[in-house]
Amino acid sequence: MKDKEKESPLEEIAAEGALEAGPFGPGERPETPETDEASDLKTRLAYLTAEFDNFRKRAAREREMQAAFGNEQLLRAILPFLDNLERAMAQSVPSTEAVLEGVRMTYDMFLAELRKFGLEQISTEGDAFDPARHEAIGSVVWEGKPEGTVLSEARRGYLLHGRLLRPAQVMVAAAPSGDETDGAEN
Repeated sequence: MKDKEKESPLEEIAAEGALEAGPFGPGERPETPETDEASDLKTRLAYLTAEFDNFRKRAAREREMQAAFGNEQLLRAILPFLDNLERAMAQSVPSTEAVLEGVRMTYDMFLAELRKFGLEQISTEGDAFDPARHEAIGSVVWEGKPEGTVLSEARRGYLLHGRLLRPAQVMVAAAPSGDETDGAEN
């Protein structure tokens, strides 16, 4: 009896002939629903891992393409302006007025195309100085203009979709100094 107590239940069943050899080798266990589920999960995990790896590689390729060709649309819009400027330079004996008119037309055409991409010009002359949109490059004492009024523009400023792309460089009206005012009144 002691020998039978030492045997495991599987060994007892096998000894009694209830468990046939079947397709499993020695030490192998029969597949149960639990091992099938684990196998399915491992397979799904392997597929998901491969899919994620492919996604990561595809996203990296797309980022590289975006960096290389991101400005393609803008550059295509600029090419007609280069063509017009080349035509203007190819004129053998251009008249000053014709060249100036051609340059103005090209400038207007260029601005119209850039507006399609969200570029806006900042208006400055006569406006109050705004440090968020203007860069003061100098101030001039100017009678008849309130202090802080933009007198002239040295370089135009631009917004891109409402966000400052480049501030306008401007000259600003300054109030007369106290010494000059006192001397003028006396």
